[in-house]
Amino acid sequence: MLEWIDFFFKASILCGLLTIFLLLFKKNALRSFSDYLLTAFILCQCWTILLFILVYSESILDYPHLYKSAAPITFLIAPLGYLYVRSVLFNEVAFKKMDFLHALPFLFFSLNYLPFFASSTESKLAILNATLLDRNEAVTTQLGLLPESFFYVLRPVQTLIYLLFQWALLLQFNKAFKVKEVEQQIIVVTRWLKVFTLANATVLFSLVFLILLYLSVPNIFADLISLIPNYLLSLSFVVICAYLLVNPQVLNGLPFVKYKEKKSRLLSDTVVQVPFIHKNYAKEIAQLEAYFANSKAYLQPNLSISEVAVATQIPNRELSFLINSYHKKRFSDYLNDMRLSHFLDQVDAATLDQFTIEAIALASGFSSKSSFYRAFKKKYGSSPSAYLQPLLSPANERNS
Repeated sequence: MLEWIDFFFKASILCGLLTIFLLLFKKNALRSFSDYLLTAFILCQCWTILLFILVYSESILDYPHLYKSAAPITFLIAPLGYLYVRSVLFNEVAFKKMDFLHALPFLFFSLNYLPFFASSTESKLAILNATLLDRNEAVTTQLGLLPESFFYVLRPVQTLIYLLFQWALLLQFNKAFKVKEVEQQIIVVTRWLKVFTLANATVLFSLVFLILLYLSVPNIFADLISLIPNYLLSLSFVVICAYLLVNPQVLNGLPFVKYKEKKSRLLSDTVVQVPFIHKNYAKEIAQLEAYFANSKAYLQPNLSISEVAVATQIPNRELSFLINSYHKKRFSDYLNDMRLSHFLDQVDAATLDQFTIEAIALASGFSSKSSFYRAFKKKYGSSPSAYLQPLLSPANERNS
């Protein structure tokens, strides 16, 4: 039984680390402020689960100075979740001036546990041994300036407040944002944020469940049933990480979404943030055109949108939206049109006497003869041979 418990919690940490790898090993142009917030959120969850494993397996005796280090950190989880949702919906790129207030509970409980953190190793081991003999000591023994019960009550209260704020942001966004240009990506991203919020609601349920168990069942912390809330906490964490690993496109966020202030219809003195699509893409278009004009990167057969995003410093989500909305094309069609223009620039009677149409097409960035013929027919409505008939010699026509 204990082996399976240990495996489950370690697997949830591994899932979290894989998600962090996904978030941080994107190239610089593709990483966003929200990616760093989500990384911090996952790291806090991982540390909390790791400390639970150490305590439950009694391995904490080998690392007594780590005991209670997760307690203040748990008060960062709900604020980071809220700030992450806000940063995605509002395309934020940095903290606001007042955001440091979200860290006050963390700082408060860090100071609260200073007497324990500053105590000797022998003192910590004595407390740990007593706690491992009777798990209820974890709640009844006062290690900081305040009773431990204060921690167990304040944590679900804080989580509830932030969950309500998160859900209010989502409701506000869904009501205000009716922009057809990015409708599909809005659906994808808001669905993910709802999953994220509901998974965090499981944390609240787990904390309340734990409190009710403690109040109603004697010596509950000595019983395996006390593991249920921790299972739920880890399960919600696994759901979040697994969703991201299966649907990494949700990390692209919302492209070119800006916000303007507008007076509320309900409250005359209140100003609300209204989302809209910024229509002037002149700077980004110039960057993109200059990049292809100077580098001729379209000649690379396997060029990806991520490589272009890194080179132009235009985020992936905005680059894709820009090509779709301004050029009215998919990225692959956009590249193929430049390759076709390059192909036609290279073609003349002399060139066709030396090289086949296929050879020139491959040198123009097409990965295969079939992809070239398909793109050519789509753009010009005929085969390359028919289009270039006036230039083709009989020998080259046979080769084409």
